[in-house]
Amino acid sequence: MVEPAGPTTPPARLPADERRRQLVEIGWRLLQSRPIHEMALDEVAAEAGISRTLVFHYFPTKGDFYAAVVQSAGEHLLRPVLTPEGASAEERVRTLVEGFVRLVERNRSSYTALVRAAGGGDQRVVDLIGEIRDSLVPKWLAAAEWTDDDALARLVVRGWLVGMEETVLAWDPRSVRREQLVQHLTRSLFAELALTRR
Repeated sequence: MVEPAGPTTPPARLPADERRRQLVEIGWRLLQSRPIHEMALDEVAAEAGISRTLVFHYFPTKGDFYAAVVQSAGEHLLRPVLTPEGASAEERVRTLVEGFVRLVERNRSSYTALVRAAGGGDQRVVDLIGEIRDSLVPKWLAAAEWTDDDALARLVVRGWLVGMEETVLAWDPRSVRREQLVQHLTRSLFAELALTRR
């Protein structure tokens, strides 16, 4: 005789903020293996032990959830490292470049998924990634001891940051040593900035 199944344990009720954080953390983990627009909310809900419908209680649309995940990922991945006090401009920029290279080495799949997120076509996600990159520009200008009131310099650094991302993501340490890459990227930023004064 087959024994009847025992009662299933309902998912724990969490405060709304805690549940949102849990769902975003799940999304962040899943983002490390796929682009944001390929993330199924059914999978997110199953991992959280709740229904798909309940996910929409915390995030009214799929786009809202994706935007929250991208925002969280950006805050984790794109914040620059601290630079040493009393260092020269070149030393500070080199520290930022080295930090970024190490970050990509440790988180290549998740970083790639984040910066490729715009491929899903959700304008909010595209805008969020743009805002995150924009927020880094003053930090890099300050490290380079460059004025932040120069519109051309801000634009050049913004473009340089995207180019650095592509360069490091394409980098193969078997063919180019890390030190060569860091030195090139550091010099290239100052070279780009110098051109804005000609």
